[in-house]
Amino acid sequence: MKRKPLSKKTRFEVFKRDKFTCQYCGDVAPNVVLHVDHIEPISRGGTDDILNLVTACSNCNGGKGPNRLSDDSVVKRQRKQMEISQERLEQLEMMHQWNKSLMSAEERSIEIVQELFYNNCEGKQWSFNSYGRQTAIKWICKFGLSEVLESVKIATRQYTKYDKEGHPILESLAVAFGKIGGICYNRKHDIDPYTYAGKRGRG
Repeated sequence: MKRKPLSKKTRFEVFKRDKFTCQYCGDVAPNVVLHVDHIEPISRGGTDDILNLVTACSNCNGGKGPNRLSDDSVVKRQRKQMEISQERLEQLEMMHQWNKSLMSAEERSIEIVQELFYNNCEGKQWSFNSYGRQTAIKWICKFGLSEVLESVKIATRQYTKYDKEGHPILESLAVAFGKIGGICYNRKHDIDPYTYAGKRGRG
């Protein structure tokens, strides 16, 4: 049964790993035509596993024949490169998962601030717009979630105003929201938030 040739994808991965350089003589494409050679020949049980494949120029590949390399430095180098590549991939995946967890935590923190803000002023469950979300996360990063929540309580109590039907006036909600950063700042510096919050604006 005729062997199936290596796929273009496999050949490209080997060339890329070896930087398009013959691992026997050091010649580089396009100065030479490159092939993918088996370190352990197929005739002796070698496989198409990428660890058993190496970049070789046409001259080196044609002259080597079905002989195994007597110097195992190439094999060791390829294995080391594969180990480094695998480690990089694993670290990239870990960083990706970490970033996803940070984003999830950030989203949940914004939701908590949002819920408390509107619940405290008995308003409808509106959502912060993009500016509100960006501002909220800035406060959380700078002062911490617990501090922001305490400042939300103060801001909504101090600045929310209601109409005759007991509904919060939208303009007052905007004012209350704008005071949260200043209240966070004042609390951090041991300044009475009720007395000075108005001078800090959005903080």
